[in-house]
Amino acid sequence: MKLNFTFVLAFLFSTSLLYNCSPIPISRVSLDKEDVGYWQRGTAIGEKVADDLIVEAVYSHSDKKFDYFDVAIENTGEDRALIDPKTFSLHDPFSGGKFRGVDPELMILNLEMKDSKRKANNKTLAIVAGAAIIAGTVAVIAADGDGSSAVCDTDDDYFYYDDTYLFTDLTPRNLPPMNYQYFGQEPILSTNYQDLPDSKQIDFWKGFAFRKSTLFQNQRMRGLVAFVKDKNRTKSILNIPTGTEELSFKFVHEKHKP
Repeated sequence: MKLNFTFVLAFLFSTSLLYNCSPIPISRVSLDKEDVGYWQRGTAIGEKVADDLIVEAVYSHSDKKFDYFDVAIENTGEDRALIDPKTFSLHDPFSGGKFRGVDPELMILNLEMKDSKRKANNKTLAIVAGAAIIAGTVAVIAADGDGSSAVCDTDDDYFYYDDTYLFTDLTPRNLPPMNYQYFGQEPILSTNYQDLPDSKQIDFWKGFAFRKSTLFQNQRMRGLVAFVKDKNRTKSILNIPTGTEELSFKFVHEKHKP
């Protein structure tokens, strides 16, 4: 019995050495203290003014492809202002790399094209499957050979398969519950990003991304601006042009190891 207990201890010790699970580092992206405009629920918000535009910015979250920044712009002047996220940029002061904001309109078009192609492929498969069933039925009737004649339905829509029966990534069954609101006019940071659709879903780019807009006097627009992710970032500068100026917000990317 003593020998077995010693063996168990040795096994557990060796297993712990081989399969030591290290804690996952905690990633944090925070605004540089020099660019803090105000604080909201423990989070520093960048706030700057230029050309009658009040610009607010804060880091939102990341996924496997993109880093997202929450941006709100309000036009307090009499002149209208055209805001385009494609003109936003994220600059790495160490590597010198510069990333343009992802174009939501292009993402929407790409997703619609993929969805159209997927639907066409599904219809083709459905027609082929229907033809195979017909061929099998004809073969069975021919095999019976009782001399009776069969009535064929020649309606062109007989083998029509409605889109609602076709599975695509954009059908409602794959979207999260619609318990969230579009935040185009909401105060910054009012929406939990975990409640939003991800970037693979067209709803994200249509309802939650910052889209190209003309802001008239006293109008405000808010949305997420995506930049291609770089896991090696330690610092970044978000640049937002306003017309005659370019407002900059510095961010620090840190990983805290437990």
